[in-house]
Amino acid sequence: MNVSFLKKIIPVILVPGILILIPPPEGLSPLAWKLFAIYVGAILGLVLQPFPEPVIMLSAIGICGIFLGNINTALSGYSDLTTWLVFSAVLLSIAFIETGLGKRIAYHLIRLLGKTTLGLGYACSLLDYILSPGIPSNTARTAGITFPILRSIAVALDSEPGPTARRIGSYLAMLTYATTSTTSYAFLTAFAPNLLLVKLASEILGTPLEWMTWFIAALVPSLIMMALTPWILYKIYPPEIKQLDNKKVAQEGLDQMGPMKITEKMLVFFFVLAILGWMFGTALKLNATAVAITVIGLCLLFGVLTWNQIVSDKGAWSTLAWYGGIIGLANSLNQAGFFKWLAEFFKLHINLSSFSSLTVLLILLGLSIIVRYLFASGAAYTLSMVPVFFTLGLSAQVPLIPLVLILAFSLSYGSLLTHYGSAPGPVIFGAGYVSQKTWWSIGTFLMFIHLIFNTVVAFPYWMFLGLWH
Repeated sequence: MNVSFLKKIIPVILVPGILILIPPPEGLSPLAWKLFAIYVGAILGLVLQPFPEPVIMLSAIGICGIFLGNINTALSGYSDLTTWLVFSAVLLSIAFIETGLGKRIAYHLIRLLGKTTLGLGYACSLLDYILSPGIPSNTARTAGITFPILRSIAVALDSEPGPTARRIGSYLAMLTYATTSTTSYAFLTAFAPNLLLVKLASEILGTPLEWMTWFIAALVPSLIMMALTPWILYKIYPPEIKQLDNKKVAQEGLDQMGPMKITEKMLVFFFVLAILGWMFGTALKLNATAVAITVIGLCLLFGVLTWNQIVSDKGAWSTLAWYGGIIGLANSLNQAGFFKWLAEFFKLHINLSSFSSLTVLLILLGLSIIVRYLFASGAAYTLSMVPVFFTLGLSAQVPLIPLVLILAFSLSYGSLLTHYGSAPGPVIFGAGYVSQKTWWSIGTFLMFIHLIFNTVVAFPYWMFLGLWH
């Protein structure tokens, strides 16, 4: 065993072990305390990653089942509808990559908008926005589709990491990451931790949030930031190249791909069906997970996806393993009364009742962004910190839907603070176009822009929609 591995694995084992040996706090059952210790170990495992996420989760589930004397609750995450919605959406993202539809959309947007570098920036943003409702992995859509295309454009224009980076490559790299920080909260299904956060909100706050409600609540804030981000970045971090031959770039890319395949056309149809099903699911009494699984079934039946492609995608199965596992752990904690005890604990020891609801929401929003510095995983942040912020807000009796939304949105744009805050970050930063100092300073500036518009604009907008209650 090397030293690096030991530094990661020792806290994962030692911290939960110490917690189990400590008597539980007053009012909390010994079982709930032991489950909390396992939960802490799982979170540390997700953060430090001595093993892949599924290994951590499956181990935690097994230990949880031993303490419970019944593993059914610990395994309940794998029968949870949210888990299968995430898994199905990840499979849909495979179809976009395998059929080439994601690339084709990108080249058409480049031809339409990419005559100038600023226009290319808007094409980049629009592409990520179009793909985001059906691809809950920002790694797949941003690091797997958008950035490789934009990087190839930069290379074709002699913009490589180093002396020529500022020609256009630096702008495109920074914009790609900034864009996914917006699109990840534009739709409930745009980012896997969104669904996890909504699941926790339903369990802890008793506040379910539908796909359409999220979409409407995010529509104005996300579109404003989509419109502003390319222009702001163009002004504060301008590329040297202002014009480009977008028609040639797009045509070469489309010629290389060939005519649109029948599988791409069918995927467009199925994708539209999924979006319509999610948008009008409540009115039509359609379950969002049922819609997603049906679309995947259609993709398989009509050859848009093959079973071999699904089986060979390790990322999809890893997502299913860790996501279902962590929901099972959260269900176990909830059943043992941990979150109820935590809310009562905060009521007794943290007094926010003297502040107005608006002030409490702003305090929690500020804390959530500060804490975001510590996390490279949106899922780990959601699981470790969001329940705490939820219970603080619940104890202060703030409006619950705005509480869920501000924490959900800051989960995405808070990743701008660092180059490791979201999974596409290391991929894009690793290309070498932007220095860490520049990345952090520009990212922090853009984060504050998000923060302003997610309070000054979003709060009145949510009041207008009747969500402020």
